[in-house]
Order: sequence, then C-alpha cells, then structure tokens
Amino acid sequence: MAGESGAGVRAARSLDGGILFRRWLGCWIDFVVAGVLVVLSGLPFVGAAPVSDGAAVAGLGLAVVAVIGYYTITEGLFGRTLGKLATGTIVVNAAGEPPGIWRALLRTLLRLVEVNPFLLGGIPAGIVVALTANKQRLGDLAAGTYVVLVKKLESIGRTPAVAGVFD
Repeated sequence: MAGESGAGVRAARSLDGGILFRRWLGCWIDFVVAGVLVVLSGLPFVGAAPVSDGAAVAGLGLAVVAVIGYYTITEGLFGRTLGKLATGTIVVNAAGEPPGIWRALLRTLLRLVEVNPFLLGGIPAGIVVALTANKQRLGDLAAGTYVVLVKKLESIGRTPAVAGVFD
C-alpha cells in the first residue's frame, strides 16, 4: 500500500462532510489532554518551594516533550489522538496508513504555530483547511498527510493498520 497513489484517500476526503467541525472538536479535546499532560509534568516540582530556575526549566522542558510526544507518538503510530478517536477521524498518508513518526513530528511542529490555543485557537489552521481542496492544514500539506473519517477510509477498502486498537 505504501507506494500506491493517494487517489483513494483523496476520494475518501471528498465524501466526508463536516470534517472541519470534527477536526475543530478533536483539536479542543486534544488541547484538554495536552493541558493535563502539562499539569502532570509539573507535579514533580510542586511543593519544592521555592522552585529554582533549574527546576522551572526542567518542568517546562518536560511539559514540551510530553505534549510533542503525545501528538507525535499517537498520530505517528496509530493515526489517532484521543481527540481523533472521539471524533471518528484518523490522520493517514496517501496510502491510507498511519503516517509514521517523522511525518507526525512535522505535523506537530507546525501545529505549535497554526493550532495554538493561545494564537487564535486554531483559526489559522481552520482557514487553511476550509480553503484547500483536500481539507489539509499547513502541517498536513508539509507532511503529505490527510485527516479523514475512519468510516470513509474503510468504505474505499482501506482499513487503518490499527483497526480495533482504539475502537
């Protein structure tokens, strides 16, 4: 499947009305998960009064690694974060498979700019998704990935490589 054209995935993309809303909802679910990860990564430093500069930097570094790792690992290996699981969406490459770690990392790094809850709450990504033919944000365009409905992917004969793992 890896060498096949992305025509089938693009066909699935054209069938899935409401993907913009699903992506937005999944994004906010993932913001909550990321927030929990940030709080949990700071717990080892709670009660260490006063918090030294080194401990603050370590806590911030741990939080960044936790958030980037959450998106990169879940999307790279499974194609789904908890937000995508809840909304029935999956990120795939042109062959309909989970994108792999490097593509997911690229998506994540661009996500930090375009889907940042502190920078207009994902509006820049939403505008790009609404305006592109295959409903891709900048991270998807750069990584060669697509976000599609799982049921639409299955309807074109592509079963996610991790089917049954999260469902």
